[in-house]
Amino acid sequence: MTIGSLRDLMGETCRAASVPHDKSAFVVEHYLAGELRGRGAHGVAKFCFEAQFFPQREGSPQIVRENGALAVIDAHREIGPLSAAYAVEVAVGKAADFGAGIVGMINTQRYGILAQWSEQIAEHGYLGIVMNTSRAEATIHGGRSPVLGVNPLSFAIPTLNEPLVADMSTTLAPMGILWEARRTDRPLPHGCFVDDCGHPTDDPDAATSAVVFGEHRGFALSLLVQFLTGSLFAFPMGAEVDSAWSTGYSFLALDPSFGGQVAGFPEQNTQLIAEMRSAVTRDGAPLRVHGQVSRERADRALATGTVELDDAVYRRLQARAAGDFASD
Repeated sequence: MTIGSLRDLMGETCRAASVPHDKSAFVVEHYLAGELRGRGAHGVAKFCFEAQFFPQREGSPQIVRENGALAVIDAHREIGPLSAAYAVEVAVGKAADFGAGIVGMINTQRYGILAQWSEQIAEHGYLGIVMNTSRAEATIHGGRSPVLGVNPLSFAIPTLNEPLVADMSTTLAPMGILWEARRTDRPLPHGCFVDDCGHPTDDPDAATSAVVFGEHRGFALSLLVQFLTGSLFAFPMGAEVDSAWSTGYSFLALDPSFGGQVAGFPEQNTQLIAEMRSAVTRDGAPLRVHGQVSRERADRALATGTVELDDAVYRRLQARAAGDFASD
């Protein structure tokens, strides 16, 4: 379908969900970016799911605790892209003043892709890191009990060109894949989810946990994200994360000039990326750099003005635009 018609339907959904008129376009463009980059689980499908919560916003995000480079934000159940944009603004401001901005946020609705926020930090010349936890929905390799959140992580590095951006969950597949499979009665990707006995399953109704990638090393990384989005800011962790409102988010902006490097940060990064691009795989193909495929996919979609959208998601979006926020 055309990007323009998709944008219009998403705008109608925002109006039906009482999103402030001057904020609707920003919300739409955030989720649309996820779709154009090929991140369907974080694009229109997630927009359709999250739209039911848009009317629950209670106010604008505000800082409730801060000390130097650190700040804690109560988002007052703001719509996810709007609260994230505020957290980025605070982190960038702290980095300008103190050389680092370390911001925790809680009590917010969810957003789509993380890459947009780390990328915005990098566009200010800072190293940007964004992450969040979730309910305990993930287990380690060989496990059966969900003990960690999916714990996605994104970082962005300034260069002389576009920032280098990585965006990933610390599980083999995000929970959005499971939710969408349940709605459409489609099988799950092999090996990414387990049932309550710990056995791999492709049945979305039998799956109880996502599996953390990388065996024990992935477990360690996911655990680090858990602490950086939890106890660092006195936010809930593990079983205490029981809803969107108790989910912790972190936004880090790091200024290399405060580490003694007056200049050369983007230049060094650009040089390293050039070296990586000159490397080849064993098949002789160029090494794929993080974010490259998703950016190319978005560029192609924008050039043609069209994007492929799953029929079930399209029907759900039509229902949302008509004011139906319950049907799947």
